[in-house]
Amino acid sequence: MNSIAGAILKEVNVLNGTDQEQSGNVTVVDPNGETQLSESFTVAPSDNDDEEDTDEPSSTPAYGDVFTESGEYTVTVELDSAINETSSREATVTVDNTDDQHIIVGLGADDAPSPIEILVIDEFSDLADRFGDDA
Repeated sequence: MNSIAGAILKEVNVLNGTDQEQSGNVTVVDPNGETQLSESFTVAPSDNDDEEDTDEPSSTPAYGDVFTESGEYTVTVELDSAINETSSREATVTVDNTDDQHIIVGLGADDAPSPIEILVIDEFSDLADRFGDDA
């Protein structure tokens, strides 16, 4: 599963664990203070993954060409509608390996400490380790 997910995941990925469509903006600033990503997104509900209607929002918006070098990246997420009264989050994460690591923005994930989680993973199975088997 990790090899398949590794081919799908890009440097920054937005995952929706809620049962509602979510939209907002994601911004990533590199270790030199330069904005490398500033994009709006709409992400389908987690129960929409099996549908093949191409007019539906993506279940996993993903962005490449964000990492410039190893170091600390500041990720800011602002949602159009709050999840459990949380509509924004900013976190600084460390990317040690720009070829193999991914920033994950998790929205409403089960067992997550916050409605908006921002973390770095090496492999897709790291999500299951972090949030339980439902990730």
